[in-house]
Amino acid sequence: MGKNYCLCIGVLLCMLLAGACREKKSSQGGGDTQVEWVQKTWDFGELTAGEEVCHTFRFKNTGDRAFIIKKVETGCSCTTANYDRAPVPPGKEGKIEITFNSSGRYGKQYKEIRIFANLPENYTAVRFTANVRE
Repeated sequence: MGKNYCLCIGVLLCMLLAGACREKKSSQGGGDTQVEWVQKTWDFGELTAGEEVCHTFRFKNTGDRAFIIKKVETGCSCTTANYDRAPVPPGKEGKIEITFNSSGRYGKQYKEIRIFANLPENYTAVRFTANVRE
């Protein structure tokens, strides 16, 4: 066989292998994970000290990969967060439910909940406020 024939076969094999590698990478989720929050802030308004209130932050996975929450930090023991630990597939929705216990808190409260996940920026945050009176 001639040199040109062998060269053509070699080039075709390289192209096939490169295409297979790209296909495997995209099936493994080579894109980014992105989420869109319905609302990233919430105001509980006026609360009486000792009152416990809840809110659900909802989001949609708008990325190419499953959204996986690794951990959630609330910043203090007055706030707890519950969430489904299963990955949220692309196009699907998820939620984080927070509970704020105003016991021992007075005045304007500003709280941030950090969600550490497989995002390009490593985490995202939601926030809430409340004005606690006696």
